[in-house]
Amino acid sequence: MEKLKPLIDNFGRQITYLRISVTDRCNLRCVYCMPESGVSLLNHDEVISYEDILRLVNILSNHGVNKIRITGGEPLVRKGLTGLIENIGRIRGIEDISMTTNGILLEKYASELYNAGLKRINISLDSLKEERFYKITRTGSLKDVLAGIKLAKKTGFNPIKINTVLIRGINDDEIIDFVNFAKEFELNLRFIEYMPIGGNIAEAVLSKETEEKIMSEFDDFRPIESKPADNNAGNPAEILPSGKEGVYGGVSRSFGFKDGKAVIGFISPLSEHFCGDCNRLRLTASGNLRLCLFYDNEYNIKNILRQNDDEAVFKKIEDIIKLKRFKHNFNEKAKKRESVLWANDFMNGIGG
Repeated sequence: MEKLKPLIDNFGRQITYLRISVTDRCNLRCVYCMPESGVSLLNHDEVISYEDILRLVNILSNHGVNKIRITGGEPLVRKGLTGLIENIGRIRGIEDISMTTNGILLEKYASELYNAGLKRINISLDSLKEERFYKITRTGSLKDVLAGIKLAKKTGFNPIKINTVLIRGINDDEIIDFVNFAKEFELNLRFIEYMPIGGNIAEAVLSKETEEKIMSEFDDFRPIESKPADNNAGNPAEILPSGKEGVYGGVSRSFGFKDGKAVIGFISPLSEHFCGDCNRLRLTASGNLRLCLFYDNEYNIKNILRQNDDEAVFKKIEDIIKLKRFKHNFNEKAKKRESVLWANDFMNGIGG
């Protein structure tokens, strides 16, 4: 197969990673994702079709995109998702397919997803207390998520990553509980700094503070040497000497324990932005390309895909990539706390 031109932005970053939001619908109403009343949802014919998704992935895979993540909304509420995953897995050049889910429906679909070719999964979980879980999500049941995690582990998903967004005064008293949970079930736990998307404003718990709290409780908590696509619980990882900084595996700085039963990661978009290594694009549920989570500029891919010539489509996408910025501008906007309106769209439509 002829090697085609890679997709490179104006800062020399090669785009190899596409995050696909397959729906803006969700069975939860998490406080940091959308308002309690919900949001205006797309009509069925406004949501990007699986056919358009597959054509886009086919085109981009010819130009170096090899990693796909399925997101939402909640991806498992869209019918036919396992078929999409299976078809993406057949595309030459795609080396990795993963999914982010809230876990509510995971027990129902875990085996089907695994058989379709999905082997890696991220599960959003922001409290281990039933009453608090309900308060944060405004609906749903913690026991459903826990049952989904246990079945996913039994089914063979590896790694299973737990994404926990810490918000001061809401769930920051559960940090050690989450670490013990990760150790017990040998999971990869990532603490994520709260991001004020859609105008939501609350006080984030920065990664350094979380790291110091864990170190004060666990003497053997140390940075680990990440290995490509292998820095996960259940895989060997080299513990670094005390005092060394954890290294980034993707966007996460990773730590572990001597018993090797868990990996604790820190994703720090506020305090330690990782924009310089950004290799990703986002496809929204409405069929727009988004170059950065924190800027609202979007480009209608559905219109571009109406062209029959794949290389003409690629050329238009290549032109769009040239508009990708070097980094987000949160620090400038955050100087006045009341003006933090980073991205006006809500996460259910963007795809996290």
